[in-house]
Amino acid sequence: PREREGCSPLPSSFLRRLTPSRKRERYSSLPEAHTMADYVAQLGLSEEQKGMLQDFKNELKIPENVPFDGVADDLTLFRFISAKKWVMKDALKQYRAYREWRVSEELDKIQEWAKQHQSDIALIESLFPISQHGWDKGGRPLIYENIGVIPAARFAKLVKSEPFHKWHVWWMENLMRTMREQTKKLGKPVYKVTCIVDMQGSSFESRHFVPFFKIMSTCDEQNYPEIVQNVYCVNSPWIFPALYSLVKNFIDPNTREKIQVHSSGYEGKLLEQVDAKVLNKKYGGENPEELPTVKGIKVNEVGSEDLMSKSVAARDAFVHTVKCDDKHGGKFLWVVEVQSLDITLKVEWKGHKDKKTTLVQHTEKVDKSAGDFLAKAPGVLTLTMDNTYSYLTSKDVRYAVTYQSHAVLKTNAIIEARAAKAASKAAKRKKKNAKKNIVETSKSDPTS
Repeated sequence: PREREGCSPLPSSFLRRLTPSRKRERYSSLPEAHTMADYVAQLGLSEEQKGMLQDFKNELKIPENVPFDGVADDLTLFRFISAKKWVMKDALKQYRAYREWRVSEELDKIQEWAKQHQSDIALIESLFPISQHGWDKGGRPLIYENIGVIPAARFAKLVKSEPFHKWHVWWMENLMRTMREQTKKLGKPVYKVTCIVDMQGSSFESRHFVPFFKIMSTCDEQNYPEIVQNVYCVNSPWIFPALYSLVKNFIDPNTREKIQVHSSGYEGKLLEQVDAKVLNKKYGGENPEELPTVKGIKVNEVGSEDLMSKSVAARDAFVHTVKCDDKHGGKFLWVVEVQSLDITLKVEWKGHKDKKTTLVQHTEKVDKSAGDFLAKAPGVLTLTMDNTYSYLTSKDVRYAVTYQSHAVLKTNAIIEARAAKAASKAAKRKKKNAKKNIVETSKSDPTS
């Protein structure tokens, strides 16, 4: 994307789609006190540009007073034509491709996709900490991204390209809706975002995230042009130039001008753009709100709300199996409950290459049992809920079994180790600074 006065640059891959778990302000229920003409009038366009915008609209055969939906409204058309420096031919080509893309991506069903892919979303967001917290001084969404803590090598192993692409599109659609709602609330066009990207912790491993950066940049440049106000890369380590060289070719030259890189001393710059009460304390502001970071992949612990029900008849048994396809194995957890009665539980494991079955647990006549098993190879875990000893009484059994792959367990172990290392370093720095303060105090006051 390109930039021009009154326009914004390429949407950055530093942006984050707002997730269902994070509550966002919604203004769609408010009356629309301003018309699209009011918004366009505030863009500061010249008479020539106003005429070109109308010609662009006429060429596309878009009628007047279309819904403000981010597809064919005047603000969206403005972003596309300004992204191409008002070159009509180029803007028409990009916009028509955008409309075809929306159909091929089935964006009218994007929210349904999200409902059906909660596990993919949870995985991505547990390793990719990006969030919106407040607004900058211009009323634009303020986006934080802590890219330095992403375990990039593990991310590349666990996250597939297609769900990541779909996740990003879903996020962008939510972000665009947020800006439309903010536009209606403030009565002025809001179509840009301000991004703060924390690079602390980046290393050569971060190169594994480059393919995902490319997915986002390619999608944004074509389909969401002109939405970034500024990108502040802060706490940039010595390796940042090498990492930037891997991704800069995916970014439009005009967009690069919007990226500011700071290793330190950036607080004043951020406060020029963001009010102190809104800017997070971590970056020189006064807002104490805790920002998301990588804490590990959320695993499915077995809870009472997850239990399935099965009636096991007298003189009968119920068998439940769970497969492990990870070549390195994984961890199983299970819970079995019987209300007011009892049942015999037998848990067995057989690896794909094993000739015999291994007995993991055998518990006679229990009303509740729980356990876990760490497999070191692919295979099948079998739970047998045995009621053959009962001649007359059937048993209503509630049970659940969850599986955590070796890849997830390894990733969480790496994240925990990194967190412990970072905490140790922080403690050492704190201790060192305390000693330094004592020395300086003693020098300034010999009597102390």
